[in-house]
Amino acid sequence: MARTASQAQTQARAKGQTKKQTQDEAQSETQNWAPRVVPDLFRIPGQERVTGILARLLSRPPRVLLLEGGTADEREKLGLYWTALLNCMAVSPFPPSLSSPASAQDRPTEPRPCEHCPACTRIRDGVFLDLIYMDGREGRIGIDAVRQLRGLLGQAPRDAKRRVVVLGEAQELTEEAANALLKSMEDTETRNAYVLLAPQRERLLRTLVSRSWVATLSWDLDKVQEREGEGELDTEWTEALTRFLKTGQGWFARTMVKTQVDRSLAFHLIQVSRQALIHACQGRPDSSLARIVHEQGHPQAWRTIDLRLDEAEQGLRTQVAPALVLDWLAVGLRCALRAPLR
Repeated sequence: MARTASQAQTQARAKGQTKKQTQDEAQSETQNWAPRVVPDLFRIPGQERVTGILARLLSRPPRVLLLEGGTADEREKLGLYWTALLNCMAVSPFPPSLSSPASAQDRPTEPRPCEHCPACTRIRDGVFLDLIYMDGREGRIGIDAVRQLRGLLGQAPRDAKRRVVVLGEAQELTEEAANALLKSMEDTETRNAYVLLAPQRERLLRTLVSRSWVATLSWDLDKVQEREGEGELDTEWTEALTRFLKTGQGWFARTMVKTQVDRSLAFHLIQVSRQALIHACQGRPDSSLARIVHEQGHPQAWRTIDLRLDEAEQGLRTQVAPALVLDWLAVGLRCALRAPLR
């Protein structure tokens, strides 16, 4: 019996050491999942509508929040803003009964992060232990990363109200990783919250979207930045793209000329095309490009164009030749506008 008791004690100690080692390894892994330090984190101009929505969600926070639209930097900021809202020590939920008061004068101030409590300052400084940030901008997010995450998700938050897992540019999740993440969402600690950041919901696994509360960020594209000293050239390229969308002619003769197309020009044309798309959707086509998108397009085509523009931008960021990107974009835009409504 003494031998058995001794063995039991040894096994218990070994089990305790193994558990501690697992926790330490999981905690060590979070060092690789820490977000970047984002300057002026709590100031997100142009997204006041979305921050108001997030404030009202506090009364019943969704398990999974999907933020689409806007820019990658704005999505990142709002993901961290939501993390702060969930964990700020000075925030109390927006009462559901007061979400639509009879008089605007009676509306209470919407909650926002205080910016000064330990949770807010740690999130701002990128050292919040209960925030896991997996950034798709650094490469594909594979199943191994999600498997490593599961060990930590089974534990309670260390010193916060909620542990928050942010998937930056979640369209970079592989299908295997996305399915493993779904299982983690269903099986692990209920005090885990998830935030998916993506340009458009269509670029994510449908089952991920179906489990998410979706908020769409605003675009502010009224002022497209002109390239210094290239205004006339940029106008020529914009008009050439417009002619190609109308006639299917003249585009490839321009892009085949060596040194004509660089990354700066390609990014600018994507930005101009996105502005034209937004103005077309708003019913205010104030340029020749916006007019053709408005006149020949329809909501289904506009959504296809939106996806095409984002994929073109991603291609440039992964060092695809700018001329190839613009040819692929131009053909895709023309096909989208000519496709029949289904």
